Amino acid sequence: MKRFQTIAAYFLVLVLAGVSSLHSAEPGRMLGKATVRTVHGDASFSFGGVTRKLVPGMMLDAGVTINTGPDSYVYLNVNGSMSAVRVSADTTLVLEKMDRIGPGREGDTETMLNLQAGSILGQVQKVSANSRYEITTPHGVAGIRGTDWSVTVTALANGQYEVTFTSVQGTLVASAVVNGALQTKTLNGGEAWIVGGDVVPVQIQLLQWQLDQINLMINAIASGAAPATAPLGTVIIQPFDGGPEPGQAPASGAVPPTPTPNPFNSD
Repeated sequence: MKRFQTIAAYFLVLVLAGVSSLHSAEPGRMLGKATVRTVHGDASFSFGGVTRKLVPGMMLDAGVTINTGPDSYVYLNVNGSMSAVRVSADTTLVLEKMDRIGPGREGDTETMLNLQAGSILGQVQKVSANSRYEITTPHGVAGIRGTDWSVTVTALANGQYEVTFTSVQGTLVASAVVNGALQTKTLNGGEAWIVGGDVVPVQIQLLQWQLDQINLMINAIASGAAPATAPLGTVIIQPFDGGPEPGQAPASGAVPPTPTPNPFNSD
C-alpha cells in the first residue's frame, strides 16, 4: 500500500510540474517593467500591503499602485522606452500588466494601466499590429496605437465618476458602457470625449499645455539616469473586462525644470 502511495505521489508531482511548465514557459514572453525617471514632490508606490517612496531609477513590476500627492508628478517609461507616462498630482494609477513578446524593440507588447483617480498624460510610439496598450478607468477603456494622449478620472459628489479621454495628437479609440449600452468613440488629434457626452474639440490653450507637458517629459527622460534594481516581486493582474456602469467601481536624481501649472485645473 505504501509503495502504491509513493508511486502515485511521484506521478502527481510529475503531472503538476508539467502543468506548471505549460503556464510559465510560453515561448518568447517576458515580464516587462516600468522605470521611474523623475519624481517631483510627494509620490509613493504600494505593493503587497507595503508602501514606499518613489525615487528616480526604480523599476516597478506589474501589480504596483502609484500614488501622487498635491503639486506632485512622476515620469515613467512603461513596458519599455516606447511609452512615456506623466502621472499628475493627486492620482492613483495601477500598473496592471506589462508583458513583452519577442526579442528587441520590434517585439509585441501587452500593456494595461488602470487609472483609478486623477490624471495621466502620455506618449506611445506606434505599436505593432499584434500589440495592446490599454488604459482602463472606473467608466471606460482607451486603446492606444501610437498617440499623445490624456485620461482624467474625477470623483463626483454623487459617488459616480466623470471620465475624459483626450487625443492630443494621433488617434485614440475609447469605449464605455453608457445607460446599459456600449459606446465606442474614435478621437483624432485635438478631440476629447467626456463619457456620456459627445466628442468635442479641446480648447486650444489646454491642448497646447498638454503637448508642452508631454514634450517636457520626453526631453527629461532622454537626459535621465540609468535605472536601479527592482525592489519588488512580480504580480500579474488579469486584464480589465469592460468595466461597470458609472459610480459602481471603487476608488480603490536630478529634477528637470518644473512644468508650467495647468491653468485649467488644480494640477
